[in-house]
Amino acid sequence: MTPADQPPGPVRAPRPAPPGVEMPFLAHLDELRSVLMHTVIACLIGAIAGWLLAPRVIEDLIRRTVTQAVVLSPAEAFNERLKLALILGLVLVLPYVFYRIWSFIVPGLLRRERSLILPMALGSMVLFAIGAWAAYSYVVPMVIQVLSGFLTPSMKAEIRIGELLGFAYNLSLACGLIFQMPLVTMSLTAMGLVTPRFLLRQWRYAIVAAFIVTAIITPGDVLSAQIVMGVPMTGLYFASVGLSALVARRARHARDTEESEQKGEVEGA
Repeated sequence: MTPADQPPGPVRAPRPAPPGVEMPFLAHLDELRSVLMHTVIACLIGAIAGWLLAPRVIEDLIRRTVTQAVVLSPAEAFNERLKLALILGLVLVLPYVFYRIWSFIVPGLLRRERSLILPMALGSMVLFAIGAWAAYSYVVPMVIQVLSGFLTPSMKAEIRIGELLGFAYNLSLACGLIFQMPLVTMSLTAMGLVTPRFLLRQWRYAIVAAFIVTAIITPGDVLSAQIVMGVPMTGLYFASVGLSALVARRARHARDTEESEQKGEVEGA
């Protein structure tokens, strides 16, 4: 019996590509589809958990700020709870979503890129969470308290729940972005684009820029929010200068160590 006459054998599944070998394009698409599907499912599960947590968060925010909020349309309470549920759900599943995305892109990164991107991404999420928490528990109640001081005896404050939540969203986002300053400063220092001495010399311009940035990213009619956020942002800038100095010192130490090793190798040769 010739090879051509022999019956075909069982079809074997393609083996996964060994490490260091580029995956086929269709395999990349299949992996991307899996990541997207798991991400969507995780977000749906997070939204369900957020729907259950939303009433507690709304009640806690009202208790911290205005003690009572009004609803002016039949669907407003439902819409605001749904919006908050989606936001809370995304926050709850964000670590898993990041893990899935990271596991998809990490095979295509070099070892140095992995060692840089992962700490930066984790640090960015932590700093953003700290900034958002500070806005929720400190900045939003303080700003509303300051604004309430401008009421006259003939005024009665009735704040819509949608306006209150929108105000909290804006300030939480602004504080989360502001808290990225140390990470950005450390990254620029590590890349050699800025130095601690340069940052320290520009402190006057930094203070002006801090209030300009807060004026842009905070609601335009809230001067007190800009003041309350501008002062901590200025302090955060000086803290970033200190962290920049630590990064510069570490980079200088690593460079001196490398030069000493190279000098020792030359002398030994």
